[in-house]
Amino acid sequence: MASRRGDRHRDPSGLTVRPGAELKQQATDALNDRDREMRAFVVACLNALVADPDAFLERLNEHWPAEKPRGRPRKPTPSQPAPPEQGSSKETEN
Repeated sequence: MASRRGDRHRDPSGLTVRPGAELKQQATDALNDRDREMRAFVVACLNALVADPDAFLERLNEHWPAEKPRGRPRKPTPSQPAPPEQGSSKETEN
């Protein structure tokens, strides 16, 4: 019988980040030019953050992305008017 436990090597709190394609390519190129790879870079950043959070975050201030809303957008409430329907206006003929 197969085990029902998950993969022992997978971190259930894994980190997923999706930067824009252009930014990711530029960062990958910059790291590759210096014989570095992206995963090790992320781990190095986490280590630097833990070692000296204030200095590390200060260095990143000018590069910090704008905050994005999380979750699903709210549904319109019934009190909001519905958008006008296409083709519902009548034109007068001459």
